[in-house]
Amino acid sequence: MLKLPVCPHCHAVYSYKEVSEMHQGDKICYHCKKKFSVRKTAGAFIWISVICALLVVFNLIIIFSTDDFNIIPVLTDLAAVTAAVLMLPLTVRFRPLKLTKSEKRSIRGKGEKIQADKKTV
Repeated sequence: MLKLPVCPHCHAVYSYKEVSEMHQGDKICYHCKKKFSVRKTAGAFIWISVICALLVVFNLIIIFSTDDFNIIPVLTDLAAVTAAVLMLPLTVRFRPLKLTKSEKRSIRGKGEKIQADKKTV
């Protein structure tokens, strides 16, 4: 489904510009400050493939149906490719990070220390 991604933890909305400037990897949410991973889905490849296939069919129909050269099919191709590229940020997905066992232990240990400090105060 083509839609802009949201934070997997707090569902904060990211703008088109923010998503288009993101690269794959780990990011921190601007709202809840939790980490998540940015992944470009296979949808981007499928989206571009479908657009290219439709353009090939469109161009073949134009070539075999007309005898003279016309600029309109070229402009139509350019508009379709531009629209496809502009829609690529809609194929980005955010996923929560999966912590390793050692990271889970260290987080759990910090929580226990904080609780111990609260009891002593």
